[in-house]
Amino acid sequence: MRRFLSLIVAIPLVALAAATRQEIESRAIALKDKGDAAGALAAYEEAAALDPRLARFQDEIGFLLAVLNRRAEAIQHFERAIGLDARFAPAHYHLGVALWLDQDQARSLPQLQTAASLDPKNASYRSKLGQALEASGQHPDAIPHLRAATTLEPADALAWNNLGAALQKTGDAAGAVDSYRHVVDLEPSNLDARNSLGLMLVNTRRAEEGIAQFQRVLAASPTNNTARFNLGFAFLQKAELDRAIAAFRELLARDPDNAAAHYNLGVALKNKDDIDGAKAELSRALEIDPQLAEAHYMIGIACWQSGEFDGAVKEMRAAVRLRPDYAQAWFMLGTALKQRGEMTPAEEALRTAIRLDPSDPGPYNTLAQILRQKGDVEESKRLFAEGARVKQAKEAELGLTLERK
Repeated sequence: MRRFLSLIVAIPLVALAAATRQEIESRAIALKDKGDAAGALAAYEEAAALDPRLARFQDEIGFLLAVLNRRAEAIQHFERAIGLDARFAPAHYHLGVALWLDQDQARSLPQLQTAASLDPKNASYRSKLGQALEASGQHPDAIPHLRAATTLEPADALAWNNLGAALQKTGDAAGAVDSYRHVVDLEPSNLDARNSLGLMLVNTRRAEEGIAQFQRVLAASPTNNTARFNLGFAFLQKAELDRAIAAFRELLARDPDNAAAHYNLGVALKNKDDIDGAKAELSRALEIDPQLAEAHYMIGIACWQSGEFDGAVKEMRAAVRLRPDYAQAWFMLGTALKQRGEMTPAEEALRTAIRLDPSDPGPYNTLAQILRQKGDVEESKRLFAEGARVKQAKEAELGLTLERK
């Protein structure tokens, strides 16, 4: 009889423990919903003590520790949760985010990838993985995850923005325009996204639309240097040189050490045939950024236009020293050397230009002229023919052949 009674007493004790755990978890959830991270953490730790094998509790503890800026402890609990249940996607996701915040990319990405593979219809998982891949330079790999995120959650402006960045960096300008447009539709006050949209519109030959975006940014933030720079760039693309010059000068009044603005102002002045003004701005750009090969190239072009072939050679050589793959600078170096009568080094520079960019017809024709002067008629003919073929192919690619006009 005594033994039977002990069994009867034991049954309600087990039921009481189970009920207590549920009550504790309910209290933890309520505290978490109210924003009391410390209180919720204490409650989850109490619940986990009653059921230490439950992955969900370890993940919740880790999450709350992360909220309380105790990330090292949080990571331990996420890892414990995964050890208890390797298919518990939230723990992989939270661990991936925590490691990313710790700048541990090598360990973070596999966790985010696991979370997304375990729960591929979770928009947050796909968005964060895409964001991490894009930020780490893996732009093509990021795109499908970001596309999935925007399909699953069309109102995720951050996913649209990251998708735009990835598409921009992989050369899909039209796709980037569409993505950035989604961002500004969702967040009209997102000036960074509006700047990006405007720049991609300019790059897709829709400069007027791009200018309208930059003007909207400047209406909201008159000192936005990025928008002012992009506005100047758009005017430069449209050959509205006075407006471009005004935009860059206004920007430089606030940011005098902006090398790119000095460079573009120099280009605008050169295009207005203000050679001295152009050289001054381009030289200032180089003082600020001595690695700016493009500035040497443009000074070289200015020298060429004013008949200073020695200066052109000097600047083109400086440009290719900084950027050995600068095909256009090699072409102009060869052209300037030819003008000085230095045929052998000119030939070498032009062959380098062709090797680096076989799609530019200019070096073929200039090299053909040199070889004709040297008496190599057959090779000269071949290069003239190749230059004509390349030119035709380039025009066809750009839609500029007579048949298409």
